[in-house]
Order: sequence, then C-alpha cells, then structure tokens
Amino acid sequence: MAGSPLRPGGGKELNRLFALLCGAVGETLGSLVGRGIQVRPGDGTVLDAEALAGALARPCAVARGALDKGYAGKLLLVLFDSADAVAMAGLLMMTPDEVVQQRRAAGTVEGEAAEAFAELGNVLFSGFGNVLRDNVPDADVRLQDHGVVRPGDDEKHLLGSGPLVALQFMLKVGDYPESTGHLVLDLATAEAWNKGPLGTVPEEQVLRAAGTAGARVEDDGMQDVPAAPIRGTLAAFVVQPEVFRMLRRSCRRVGLELRRHGKAEIPNPAAHRNEIVMLDVPPGEERRFDWCRRIKEFGTPTKVVLILLHPSRARVAQAFLSRADAIVGFPCDEQQLSQKLASMLDDEPVPTGVGPPAATS
Repeated sequence: MAGSPLRPGGGKELNRLFALLCGAVGETLGSLVGRGIQVRPGDGTVLDAEALAGALARPCAVARGALDKGYAGKLLLVLFDSADAVAMAGLLMMTPDEVVQQRRAAGTVEGEAAEAFAELGNVLFSGFGNVLRDNVPDADVRLQDHGVVRPGDDEKHLLGSGPLVALQFMLKVGDYPESTGHLVLDLATAEAWNKGPLGTVPEEQVLRAAGTAGARVEDDGMQDVPAAPIRGTLAAFVVQPEVFRMLRRSCRRVGLELRRHGKAEIPNPAAHRNEIVMLDVPPGEERRFDWCRRIKEFGTPTKVVLILLHPSRARVAQAFLSRADAIVGFPCDEQQLSQKLASMLDDEPVPTGVGPPAATS
C-alpha cells in the first residue's frame, strides 16, 4: 500500500488532537531531561507498516503504547530518530555532554540507553494519557514496550499491520539539529478520534489505482513531442509544477513511463528497483539530499536525478556527496534533461555536472 497524504481539512479533529500530543512530547520530556524540547506538527499520511519502514531515512527508536478502555488491543506508537533517543536518554542519566555527543553520533539504542529510553516512554505515555482522557471518550494509554526500526526493516513487526495513519513531527532537543519523528495509529482508531473518515488526496488515489500517476490530462503542448517506445520507468518526487511540466515532455521524448508521487511521500528505496528516481530540491528542502543518499546506499540498481532549484556551489557539493547519478540546475533546457535521461537508459556514463544556471552561481 503506497502512502496517501491526508486531504487538507480532512482530519481536522485528529490534527487538533495530534497537536496536543506533540505539545505533551515537548512538555513531558523537556522537563524530564532538563533541556528545551521543541516539537512542530507536520503532515499526515495513510500507509502500511512496510511503506512506513521504507520511508524512514534513519533508524528510529519506537515506543509502543497500549491503548486501554474502549480502545483495548490498539496501539499508539511514537518514533524518534535514534540519535535523539540516545541524546535524551543520556541527558536523563546526566551523562556529560561530550559523551552524549559521541553516543548521539553512534545512534545505538541499547544497554543503559535503552533502559533510559523506556523511562522516557513511561513518562511520555503518562502525559499522552492525560491528553486522551481530556479529549477522547473512554480512552487511556500506557507504555507497553519499545524497540528499534531501521529503514526498510521492521524485523520485529513493531509497527503493526493493516492501514496506518502516520503523523509526522519535527523534534529539536536543546541545541542539537532538528530531526523527524512520527506518531502512528491504526486507521480505524484514527478515524474514530477524528469523529469521521480521513480523506486522502483524491488525485493521488485515482492516479495510483490507474497505475498512471502523473498522467494528467493537461496539454502543455505534449502532442508536439514525439512519443518514443517505453524503455523504463521514472518515479517523480517533485513539488514544483514547472519542473513536472518539463519532465512530462522529457519522459515522452525518451521513452520513460512517468509515475508521479505525492508531495508528502518519501521514496522507499526497495520500491524503485531498476527505475530512475527524480527529486527536485527547492531551497529549504535539503532533506531530499538525504533521500537520494539513502536510495543509493540501499544497493539496488536505482538511478537518481536531482533537480536543484536556485543552485549554488554549496548545494551542488551537497548533491555530489549524496551520490546522485545526475545533477541539473533549474531552470534548464528540456533538451538537456532529455539527453541526461536518455544516457541513463542507454546505460552510458551519466554526466553529473549541472547546467548553465549552476555553473554561474
């Protein structure tokens, strides 16, 4: 099951409750570890456990809460970047800052760090229980267990099964870099808490069901582009409409089946074997470099194209370090992009230099 973004306004009540739970994360853990913890709610996505694990950029420590009363048998999960889980555990144990830094870099949640993380989970779910009792009839929660999930690997089935709703949040512990976490519920519980169905983006549902994501009925002069025989598939994770319009023409010209993914989706390396993945990187979306690096490190024959909006020398360097197969500065000429895509299909060495916009930055 591919991830489907929640429709704006479709989960109003759930988003309100989610914001309260995020507030509880900052308040309970911040007071416990003695550092300021900031939490910013993000977007929600409906997906399954495999897709969620595949969407993770880094290993995550998972605290699993057992719901009680009217929701007995259901789980509420919290996923923290393992580096922040280790950092919070170290702060709880009053570990010297330099040691916390070292352990945070390693990001291994085991031994005394795992025990401290369990203590954090107990206090956190106590705070969650207060939120639920005040806002959801006949609901309570307590910590059940904890573990670690790695990108693409939920070996111990910590994430559960069936359709899930993953609500993303950004977490900043003290002066450490901000990271991404998730609150996760099964879909039925999420809709009960929402007091109604959770609508996903209709366009994404239709396109995925048809297997032709990205094949809009927009003209954009497509009839003037000669259609080459299909020779491969390109998975487009692009947010800029002008990039996608150019990409449609290039794919038609070189013979690539274009599959467009939702703006809130994160590429799952295991799902794009033998495909070309395209990511556009607007300013402020540097996490997409990490997505590229994760795809390349996964070990599958997947090629990645990065489209840099407003390229600079620093961003080009980031793209090189992320091991992209091709780097293109935008705006660029459609023929330039088409040539790079064609060279990938021909299995020729792909030039990784950017076009004129990047070269003059």
